[in-house]
Amino acid sequence: MKAYHTTTNVGKAKYLVSHHDGVKTHKDGSPFFDLSIFRNKKKLKVFIDKLNADNYVEQLPTIYL
Repeated sequence: MKAYHTTTNVGKAKYLVSHHDGVKTHKDGSPFFDLSIFRNKKKLKVFIDKLNADNYVEQLPTIYL
């Protein structure tokens, strides 16, 4: 399942988007999330709109589940 979640103020990064394409996995079979870092909301919104167009679903990070 294609999924993503956003986080703010991680280290020096202002906006962080972790996204999983539904295919990539670690050696133990857990999903591998790619990271994208943004400095402003405009670029963040463009990226999230692109993810939504590609059928990604927003979900909470696993730390909150």
